[in-house]
Amino acid sequence: MRVLLVEDHKIVRQGTRLYLESMGIDVVGEATNGQEAIQLAGALSPDVVIMDIHLPELTGVEATRRIRHDYPDIRILVLTAYDDPAYVHALLDAGTDGFILKTAELSELYKALTEVAGGRKAFDPETLEKVEKHIAEMPAQIEGLTDRELEVLSQASLGMTNKEIGKLLFISDRTVQGHLKNIYQKFGVTTRTEAVAIALQHGFISMEGSND
Repeated sequence: MRVLLVEDHKIVRQGTRLYLESMGIDVVGEATNGQEAIQLAGALSPDVVIMDIHLPELTGVEATRRIRHDYPDIRILVLTAYDDPAYVHALLDAGTDGFILKTAELSELYKALTEVAGGRKAFDPETLEKVEKHIAEMPAQIEGLTDRELEVLSQASLGMTNKEIGKLLFISDRTVQGHLKNIYQKFGVTTRTEAVAIALQHGFISMEGSND
């Protein structure tokens, strides 16, 4: 099995690589951001990409979507610390083949990897149940965002704080908070994570920090 490992935290990346290689898996490359993941997927043609969600330049959600589109034979297993159902929903839409938390045992990672490599799906039933509940609770119709709300949410998707967003857009922290509150109301959510995931699903923002 040939694996491309996508993870921006060096200690996690190195630890995962050592474990996989100890199990006889060939780690053919490492990527530290979403753009690099897409490039290496094309250059190395791995059997499976192990993908983190929160990555610089391009998040794991969008990188998954593009790899799935450009290289449909490559399987994708998401390894992340986040199990928010909105993000899992976005990953399912993007075409991921499996999802496993970083808190799982290494043996669970290996099992999920072999399942995905074998052409099967690797999703925890409890996680899928949360996603189904999330989908059922989503508004039937999503209201569009204003240009300023799109700007705020686009920067929030990069992990910027209200203060950082305000400084970039030349508005106050309170104004940023107000825009986020409006976004949450329109989307029927209560957190940034959910708002970003829903905006992704509906194409309101890209994951490169812009809304074009």
